[in-house]
Amino acid sequence: MAESVIEIGETQTDSIAEVGFFLERRSGGFVVADKFLPRIRSYHDDGRPDAAFGRFGDGPFEFRQVSGVAETPSGQLVVSDSRRTALVYLTSGLKPDTIVSVPGTPRRIVSFGRDLVVRMDQLAAARGPSRLMAKPPLIHRLTGGQVTWSAYRARFSVVERPYWGSLWTELVAAAGDSVFVMTSVTYPITILDESGDSVGTIGNPSESFRPVPVFDRGQFVNMATYATTLSEMLASFDVAGRLDIVSDTYLVVTHSRLDDTFPPPSFRRIHSTLDIYDRHTGAKLYEDVPLPERSRVLGGGRYLYILLDQDFPPWRVAKLRLLAR
Repeated sequence: MAESVIEIGETQTDSIAEVGFFLERRSGGFVVADKFLPRIRSYHDDGRPDAAFGRFGDGPFEFRQVSGVAETPSGQLVVSDSRRTALVYLTSGLKPDTIVSVPGTPRRIVSFGRDLVVRMDQLAAARGPSRLMAKPPLIHRLTGGQVTWSAYRARFSVVERPYWGSLWTELVAAAGDSVFVMTSVTYPITILDESGDSVGTIGNPSESFRPVPVFDRGQFVNMATYATTLSEMLASFDVAGRLDIVSDTYLVVTHSRLDDTFPPPSFRRIHSTLDIYDRHTGAKLYEDVPLPERSRVLGGGRYLYILLDQDFPPWRVAKLRLLAR
């Protein structure tokens, strides 16, 4: 049920190129990381701009490509950059605070109590072909900037699954004392406890879900047809695009497909349907809930937030309250 629709405010001197990472703030309001610009912006509940920070570069408190945003219990913002092996901490008002080095390149960060759970590519010690076969742990818990445990190795390597690299990523969400992790191209969702141990699984695809098969190596070597054949083939299958927790109860899986109107190498994804689970019991509450055309799920929190048109401003975000059956 839609609670309200927010229009994200912009100024002539600081407009959004495209909405990227979205974060509901604990004390109200929200944060948006620009998808293309190295910029973080915070907003009031009604969408009015509050503060902004960020510029392009390799220096302290500069960004190249924002890959995630999280918030600590004290209101600090933690920003990851996929081009650097560090997490950048900003004050609640988006002022520079500290920089914490991490042993890899962070791709996604979520709050986990007073700690952080980070999807991180560790620095590879191996070189050559053996590195492509390696499956290091991908999910890491950080306490005070230090890794306290690492878990969830990839189920396959790019060598073992030709062409899957265009679709494969790890999705992560956290609530209570549980971390939920999923490979976007395969079910089920793995549940990790607060020690990083696997304690079970949750989730199964609907009958309409079209899983990506394992292709034969060299199936798309004809470069004359690569641009059309591969994109059309991959667009005929479904992948999981997001995992989100809503109201501390619901685990929302967003399914997506590739937009074959955007030729490679863009591989742009379109969010298509939602499956919703009770995270405590594992029961599937809703299946194949259709999303509005051209919309995109932004994230969870007290509400489920959906960007109503992912391509053009004004950027309008629907706040949806989820109801149990």
